[in-house]
Amino acid sequence: MSEAFLQEESAQVLAALRRMAGESGRLRTSSATAKLCTALGLPRVSVNEALRELYRAGSVSYQPDGQQLPASGYITVQAAAVEPAAHEIFWRQALEDAQVESGAAVIFAQLAPAVADMNATDMQVLARAFQALKGLSAESTDDAGFNVSARHLMGSSKVLAKLSRQMLATAGLPRRLHAPSPRYILCAGPSEPVATLLIENPCAFENAIRSGLTDDVAIVCTFGFGLSYLGSELWAGDQAPQHDRPIRIVRDGTPPPLGQLLAAEKVFLWADLDLAAMNIFRSLKDAIPQLRMSAIYEEMVPMLSDPARSHPYTALFDKSGQLSRYQGGSAVPSRFDEEDVAMLQAACSARAVDQEAVEESSIRRLGAQPLCVNRTPDPLM
Repeated sequence: MSEAFLQEESAQVLAALRRMAGESGRLRTSSATAKLCTALGLPRVSVNEALRELYRAGSVSYQPDGQQLPASGYITVQAAAVEPAAHEIFWRQALEDAQVESGAAVIFAQLAPAVADMNATDMQVLARAFQALKGLSAESTDDAGFNVSARHLMGSSKVLAKLSRQMLATAGLPRRLHAPSPRYILCAGPSEPVATLLIENPCAFENAIRSGLTDDVAIVCTFGFGLSYLGSELWAGDQAPQHDRPIRIVRDGTPPPLGQLLAAEKVFLWADLDLAAMNIFRSLKDAIPQLRMSAIYEEMVPMLSDPARSHPYTALFDKSGQLSRYQGGSAVPSRFDEEDVAMLQAACSARAVDQEAVEESSIRRLGAQPLCVNRTPDPLM
């Protein structure tokens, strides 16, 4: 029996049973009837009649007694049927009309929320475009993801970047097409640098150039976690496929290739003094085992004790998520952390300082050195 044809009281009892059962979908028989009477204000005879109707309709199941009422154990409630939205129906129909194989159609059906505001005609066009992807030659996909997307998916460069990796695999496309844009490596410095300094933010990168640091030190902008996302491609160089290679942009000077910069004996990280920076360090340390924190932090740590030069982890300062992740355990100190990382994380556990607060004279003076914990001022003093 469809739920649409249930008596009004039976429908009320079913809705109440679902609320009471929660995610488990079941509740104890011994207390269910009394709870239903109290919650709905119905007499026991009405609740019993509703339970019998629901049992006969298959909406609930239980061990019945001679009167088809729950006898013992649990009442199991059938989950409410979820009617698909109109856009889900249209999208599935579009995939079927495009003759997308059933297994692939199940995967592409997951894209329904992203096509909810498209009309049925455009859905048909998109579904046919997805089906045609499998027939693309290797030459057609040997390009940047934005180019492949725009040339084969309704003139849009952004569609492939919104597909899951499973969808890409289903379409027979390489995973690298998921990258939304070319990956740039921004660097500067002399041909024979005394050290390499990795800098989190591009504005601080420019400050380092203005300071004159690049007369002696090579600098590389990490763009937050961006550099760490490249993984093994940091070292691949010309051996990687052409469209997988990060593109090096030299901002100033004649620095050596990236692989040589990161293999230098002295490689330091200078980022914001906040919890996220500690995780940036850890993510880069796997690829750059000799990585150390920069001595520039020696200028930043004392700022933490001055409310006028430091800030809390709140929304205005774009850091509220960092503290919640830290308190949730995703940024807990590692037992493998070096002393300087452990010290910095403890120091910035309540307040933070952005790297742009550092004067250019300090960048020039400290940019070629590692952080020395013993000469770092105590932020609490």
